[in-house]
This record gives sequence, C-alpha cells and structure tokens, in this order.
Amino acid sequence: MHRLQDKISVITGAGSGIGRASALRFAAEGATVVVTDLFGDTAARVAQEITDQGGRALAMQIDNGDFEQVRSMIDLTLAQFGRIDVLFNNAANTNREDSLKGRNFLEFDPETFDTCMRMNVLGGVLACKHAIPHMLEQGGGSIIFTSSTGSLGGDTHSFNYGATKATMNWYVQAIAATFGKQGIRCNAILPGAVPTPAMLEWSTPAMLEAFRSVHNSPRLGEPEDIAMMALYLASDESRFVNGTLMRVDGGMSCMTPFASLVQQLATAPKPMQTAAQSAS
Repeated sequence: MHRLQDKISVITGAGSGIGRASALRFAAEGATVVVTDLFGDTAARVAQEITDQGGRALAMQIDNGDFEQVRSMIDLTLAQFGRIDVLFNNAANTNREDSLKGRNFLEFDPETFDTCMRMNVLGGVLACKHAIPHMLEQGGGSIIFTSSTGSLGGDTHSFNYGATKATMNWYVQAIAATFGKQGIRCNAILPGAVPTPAMLEWSTPAMLEAFRSVHNSPRLGEPEDIAMMALYLASDESRFVNGTLMRVDGGMSCMTPFASLVQQLATAPKPMQTAAQSAS
C-alpha cells in the first residue's frame, strides 16, 4: 500500500523512538521524509535506513528549541521539495537532568520549565506558523503533534512535562479551529507508556512492570503503535478528523480511578470465618 504516495513529510525528533518508527513507516507508504533530530548522526542513520530500503529521505540536524533553526527546517524543506504535506511535531525535551529538576514542586525551577516549553510546545507551534502559509497555498495539509496522556490530569512527580503537553493540546485544537475550513487538519496523539530509548534511560524493570499494570492491554506500547496512528492522521483516510486528541495508550485512561482497586479487592481471597462468626 502507498497511503502517503508523493507526500512530503517533516518529522521532528525522528532520530529514535516514535519519530524513527514514524519516519520508516511514512517512507514505506510512499512519502518523502525530512528526518530531523537534535543529533545529526541519528537523523542521518534513519535517513540512510530509508534510502537503503528504496525510500526517499533528507536528514537535518535541528534543535526544536532554537526558533531560527525551526524556521530554517521549513525553508529548507520548501526549497528542496516545493511543498509540505505533513508536519509531524514529535520532538520533546527528554533531558534526564531537566526531568529530575521537575519532580519536586517546592523546588520548581522556572528556567527548566521555560526550556521544556520551548522544546515541547513553542518549537512545534512556530513550525506550524511557518508551514501553514504554504499549506494554505497548496490547498491543505496535515499537522500532527505527539502529546501525552500525562496532559489529561494532575501529577505528583512531574511539574514540567505534563503541563507543557497540556498547553500543546490547546494549540492543537486552536490551529484546527482556525484553519480547518481551509483544508488544514491538526491532531495530537496521546501515547501511554512506550519504552523508547529516552524512557529506558530513566526507568527500571520494576517501573515498567508498574506501568504495564495500569494499562488495559497485555503489553506496553511500542513506537510502531504510535507510528501507525500517525500514519492514519497523515493520510487522506483521516480527512474528516480534525482537532482530536487521539489516545493510543492501551486503554490506560479508560478506567475510573477506583476500577483497579475494585478489581484487586474483588479477586482477593476471602478471610476464613471462625466457628464463633459462623454461629452468629
């Protein structure tokens, strides 16, 4: 199948994890993929994987928190290919030190929050600002953001990541509302726990098992699971899908907070009754 035949796609944070899986999937479906990443060598390796498999790709080293580089990413894509059909804003701040700084609210660090906001939100928003005029000229396009289920509620251990992703959700819906009638769709994917290389840097086997326990699925997510949703949102199959926050979380967010507790208590063995209790 060639669900993205002849489409020009830009994917940020595409050097590993969800971005890499999406770049490979998009290319397999006929897209030309601009593979961008903070690390130029990883972007180049993914682009080489695509070309080795007979696809078309261009690698760029881009810091999503550097707004001039974001502008240049759009300009270079247009100079090379003349259009942008799909913009997948997937890059996020996965720096372990920044993550650790955000774990204690009483030690909240505004500078770290600003860094996360620049990388997680503003880079993608500004990429949209620069790409949308060209999408309007060509008659439309698809914009995708990687958000998080952590954007849907409060947290007790991360006071940067979820907040920035919640802000992202607002922009996704605002862009969809502003440009939808002109043929531009904007949607977000909200993954559950997906053991990407970045996640595996800070998680432990015990944590991964705990994450699995809160998913209504026999396994944790895989980058390819998210890539398949991105493919759908990038393709014309989703032409009537706009402004959505698509949960791809193995059913993690479908339960009430008490469901897992009730399930555990309902299946727990009943205590033995004493003779006196039976008589009463």
